[in-house]
Amino acid sequence: MSYSSVAKSPLFKGAELHDNEKSESHLLKEITASHHLIRNNPLLRVGASRFRASCIGGGAKPVFDPELFNEAFIKRFQEWELYCDFYDNTNLAGVQALAVMTMLLDGSAFLVRRRTLHPIPLQIQVVSPLSLAIDLELTGSSSYVRGGIMYAKNGKIKKYAFYKLPRDHPDFDEDSVNWLPAEDVIHLRDVVHVSQSTAQPWISPGADFAKQYQDNQTVEIKSRMKRVGQQVFALKEAEVSQTMAGPNSQKSPSKLVHHAGGVTFLNGVKEVKTASPAEIAGNYQEHNNQVLRMIAGLLGITYEMLTGDLTQVNYSSIRAGMINHRRLISQLRDIMLGPAFNRVLGWFIDAYHLANTDGLPNYFENPYTYLNPTWIWPEWEEIDPLKAAKALVLEVQNDITSLEEVSNSRGKTLDKHLDGVKRSQDAKQTRGIQDAPSTAIDDERSDDDDD
Repeated sequence: MSYSSVAKSPLFKGAELHDNEKSESHLLKEITASHHLIRNNPLLRVGASRFRASCIGGGAKPVFDPELFNEAFIKRFQEWELYCDFYDNTNLAGVQALAVMTMLLDGSAFLVRRRTLHPIPLQIQVVSPLSLAIDLELTGSSSYVRGGIMYAKNGKIKKYAFYKLPRDHPDFDEDSVNWLPAEDVIHLRDVVHVSQSTAQPWISPGADFAKQYQDNQTVEIKSRMKRVGQQVFALKEAEVSQTMAGPNSQKSPSKLVHHAGGVTFLNGVKEVKTASPAEIAGNYQEHNNQVLRMIAGLLGITYEMLTGDLTQVNYSSIRAGMINHRRLISQLRDIMLGPAFNRVLGWFIDAYHLANTDGLPNYFENPYTYLNPTWIWPEWEEIDPLKAAKALVLEVQNDITSLEEVSNSRGKTLDKHLDGVKRSQDAKQTRGIQDAPSTAIDDERSDDDDD
């Protein structure tokens, strides 16, 4: 007796147990298709770029506790941010943005530690899963290899196998790989079940709808051209009587053509009728809007972010949409990006100790004290800045939020914030500048706010 008949229902008709080679082959095709979509479908490119901009912005920055990190360390980290990219194209914020875009296109991304000859001997390389030797399968006595990843018998990852040359290189060889230890690789992916080693490209769910939108555009253009072409003119000729007066007689002279409104009529036309066929795609606009909403929802952004169309929103609807989007981004930052950046910080501290004699006290005895800083992400602009500011003041006054938390959320420590406030006040007093009296502002909500 089976526990359930659901698995035998038509809902799971296409479900089957793939072997690794078959499933990884399908994944490669899907990744290749996602690259093609970004190149040829501007809608998906805009959607992916908007998601990246919302998630990364100007990049996440750590707030170092001055009791743990000295000024020399903080200065070195700020200098390292400028050259940390292995490709020498960007800074740490650019590395973060490239990693997120790679996850969108390829389903996952690898951050690889590269040892260099810079003042801090460390750079970060973002690697696509296309470089992983996913066809490599080996079985050993104390470990096994599946999908280019070496696992210990208990399932712990030990090494990653990356191809030495890109797949499109003329000398590419599937057996030519570099084995990197797991401590030198950070695998960024949206893990939805245990033992998951690969992931589907994030833009794939919206691909069918994006293709449908592009096809709608093509159909509508053809429809309009066809309607113009079918505006034919039905000409009804008059009866023309000719009198023959012999073999040498000539026809009576008459005007052969008439011009009226840019249309040329033959002589003898009595009546003109135009044909205007019905529009082929009558609900084109509404259907397109629905497709755009589906694309935006599957990409994890709002319709307004995808299209820039704000004609159908009010204060309440755009606020609800942005809250849902920001909740998704916050989860991605907290459970995926934050822990990965903590490991990058660990790489930096290791390299820092190689280049400097004044290391961090007791780091090698308990490194985790140093590996959990507060990562400050770019602030989201408030839909109503005045209400947000007043709410923040009330939270601080009623001890719901501390001033330290407010300072950290804006990329500063509490000491730096207070030092800046004191310098500003001292500068005003030195110059004899007095603060302007506060004015009452009426910010009461009205029904007009939602119009």
